[in-house]
Amino acid sequence: GSMWSGRIRNLWSRYFVHICTESDMMPSCFHVAAMLAVALAGVSATKPNVLFIVIDDLGFDDVGFRSHQIKTPTIDRLAGSGVILDQYYVQDVCSPSRATFMTGRYSMHNTIVDWIPPASPYGLPLNETTMAQLFNRAGYISHAVGKWHLGFYKWGMTPTFRGFSSFVGFYSGGEDYFTHTAGAAYDFRRDTQPNCGKGCSQVDWEDKSVYSTTVFSREACKVIAAHPFAEKPLFLYLAYQGVHAPAQVPASYIAPYATTITDKKRRTFAGMLSAVDEGILNVTTALQAASALDNTLIVFTADNGGPTTTGDGVGARNWPLRGGKHSIWEGGTRATGFITGSMVLSDALRTGGAAPTYTGLMHGADWLPTLATAVGFSTDGTLPLDGVSQWAGILGGTPSRTKIVIGNSTNECSWDAQDPRYHLSASLARDGSDLPAGFWNANKLGCGFAIKEYTTDGHHWKLIKGYGGGPDTWCNSTSSQPECGPAPETTSCPNGWCLYDTAADPHERAEVSGANAAVVDKMTTELKEILLSYHQYEADPACMNQTFGSDSHVGKTWEPWC
Repeated sequence: GSMWSGRIRNLWSRYFVHICTESDMMPSCFHVAAMLAVALAGVSATKPNVLFIVIDDLGFDDVGFRSHQIKTPTIDRLAGSGVILDQYYVQDVCSPSRATFMTGRYSMHNTIVDWIPPASPYGLPLNETTMAQLFNRAGYISHAVGKWHLGFYKWGMTPTFRGFSSFVGFYSGGEDYFTHTAGAAYDFRRDTQPNCGKGCSQVDWEDKSVYSTTVFSREACKVIAAHPFAEKPLFLYLAYQGVHAPAQVPASYIAPYATTITDKKRRTFAGMLSAVDEGILNVTTALQAASALDNTLIVFTADNGGPTTTGDGVGARNWPLRGGKHSIWEGGTRATGFITGSMVLSDALRTGGAAPTYTGLMHGADWLPTLATAVGFSTDGTLPLDGVSQWAGILGGTPSRTKIVIGNSTNECSWDAQDPRYHLSASLARDGSDLPAGFWNANKLGCGFAIKEYTTDGHHWKLIKGYGGGPDTWCNSTSSQPECGPAPETTSCPNGWCLYDTAADPHERAEVSGANAAVVDKMTTELKEILLSYHQYEADPACMNQTFGSDSHVGKTWEPWC
């Protein structure tokens, strides 16, 4: 409405003044003025579109504008025209981050505190309001493409029952990029309308053998081409499988790195990320062809840090940060993220063309309230939000928060050596083997819980309960052969608590609890109070007997069973 119209008028006027007074584009000013008139004439008719891109298992040092090793020209260009989030944190594994994005609530409150194995009889609780439902209430049409991983044991847990008008992708958390099998069954669905359950949801057998990054980019382009932009704005949630394990990509994407990346694992990974970058180019080109790109806000985020020495590591790196996926060290939780589009372009122009960096503390839970402010939808009716709106800070104002909670579990993860998560994804010993019983604490893993607090005197305190978990080394992606080390001096915290100042020590090499007893006492009290509200998922006792579906083209399939 008027608030959005005013923002666009201000943006266009600032942009017009810039190119007509500070550049060599004077001959184009009359053309721009005509565009301005057209844009303002219809600006109040619709809110901005929102494209929310999630890259799976992307490391801190993987995109081109950081690593300068892997070529991601589309991602770099989008980041360069927006605002890069420097102090941006997510959960340390996939399902918790996705639940946090969708609800604006910490994983310890929305209950999805760990990644969800495919046969699990639980998911994001149905009393949680999703981002898609809020967008719809504001007049949007919402679509989802890619990875879901928020539970699917009941049809009501699947995307088209959670606010999305369509979904193409897989319900579980990981699978073969070509055969689309997870374990012994096929998981690739095409849900064509809201509330698309049994009898509506289709097995997408036609895309068997087609690389998933290609499928998801193609399907996102189809959504855009069919969308009635003149009538309703679009919310498109695009969650790529790339660059999650397994290490798979067509050879043509690896070939450009044949001489520049000597490490074979890293070279294949580079090809996987290049395929994602090409896909994003196709999607933004589709928006441009629909005359919708200039009215689209684009969010780009990883779901966690890159896995390094764990069994699911396929070449991601978080250098110079410590640790990676599955741990709450900076490498596992400090994510690559940015926001771009017409609403933030003016800030880049104001700083002489370079992408501004937002240094305010931000968490993945903040996206829902931030987008609510940016595009003008209400969050009324949600469960209590942990996220706060960062919109004013992103546009150059004062940061919105000074404290966040990090971690997806209390001191020990809730699963033990008999749980599939222990072996399949959490082989955290530094040599990559399974942890022996008795390591850290009986047969449970030492996943920690932490809070970060930024103080007015410049400290970025991070207090960890128990230990930050594994991986806990520094993996250097600047050497020709990536190396991980050295081993940290200790794998436990003094008296059960570790303290780091990530302003002075962003790489977490100096544990300083001994010299800052007052800080530890204060933050320990805070964290203990916070953990009183911890609440994790509960398996549905009536739905423990998982069964498979069957399709004549692909055989056994994953589908809701209860």
